[in-house]
Amino acid sequence: MPLDSVERDKLTGVLRQFQGRKVLVIGDLIVIRFVEIAARKLAREAPVPAGDFIGQTLLPGGAANLSREMASLGASVRLVGLVGSDEYGAWLKSEFSKYGVSSEGVVTDATRPTALRTWYMVNAYHTLRVDREDRRDVPLAMAKKLLAQAEPHIKDVDCVVLSDYDRGAITSYLIGGVVSAAKSAGKITVGQPKMHHYLDFSGVTYVKSNLEEAAHATGMAMVNETSLRNLGVNLLSRLDSKAILVTRGEAGVTLFDKENVTLLPPIGGKKNLFSKVGVRDAMTGVFGLALASGGNAYQAAVLSNLAGQVRSELPRIASLSIHDLETHSSGVEEFVRKIVQVPVRR
Repeated sequence: MPLDSVERDKLTGVLRQFQGRKVLVIGDLIVIRFVEIAARKLAREAPVPAGDFIGQTLLPGGAANLSREMASLGASVRLVGLVGSDEYGAWLKSEFSKYGVSSEGVVTDATRPTALRTWYMVNAYHTLRVDREDRRDVPLAMAKKLLAQAEPHIKDVDCVVLSDYDRGAITSYLIGGVVSAAKSAGKITVGQPKMHHYLDFSGVTYVKSNLEEAAHATGMAMVNETSLRNLGVNLLSRLDSKAILVTRGEAGVTLFDKENVTLLPPIGGKKNLFSKVGVRDAMTGVFGLALASGGNAYQAAVLSNLAGQVRSELPRIASLSIHDLETHSSGVEEFVRKIVQVPVRR
């Protein structure tokens, strides 16, 4: 890896190119609901807390949150996805204009509910999550409708991001159509696959996922660093991507490209950065914007890693800003010295 490309001033230069980048985000739209409860005692009828309802907070999730994060970083974002004909779908559509996200491509589907995740917070502790959603792939007719919303705009953007949360909007048909249109237009595609359609992301320029998803896609158990290397080489070959960024929790992130395997430790020391709500989308948004801004894969990986650290320290209602990233980049020189890179072929 050309270490001089990830010096702080060059990373800052990439960050300052985020402003005005045109991005098309396609994916699963989710509403996140936090229900706050103050526990008073144990219930008489069962050994569970009994408490008072304090309030609730609604937030965009999935590709909706990814769009919010990218818009907060200065990008001009157009969103394609679907919501149900219900109160949560109406709320989500009303939110997009607040974040400066163009939602003309958001389709209302009366046959399925808006994906809803409800987090129950008892005395500020997360005690339960309940999901209300249809996880089946949308029918072909709906997939064609989503592609029709996306396809005309691909030629006009700097980057297309496919954000899959296994909630049905992202199908093999949609992925194939978007990748084909992007290649014809000479545009970068960034994929954030989940489990079900991971290997359908073939031809996506850059992929970002976590280790669990990557291991599931390949059927490979992670025993040691050799296993990790083999996983990355396997995925690069099967997906025909330029590079794949895999998040590894407390171990940081690993970037695989045709030449090297690059291990980047977590910025700020070992923390489980990747379980907090919003971190995944922030990392993907920064990764995609860095590439759309002319940064190389190494710069995008370092900035994505930085975004994971910064976003984990922000309140869940907040979004990243360029100022946040620039402020926290002061320790990047020490971090760069800890990066380990080995060639794919030795």
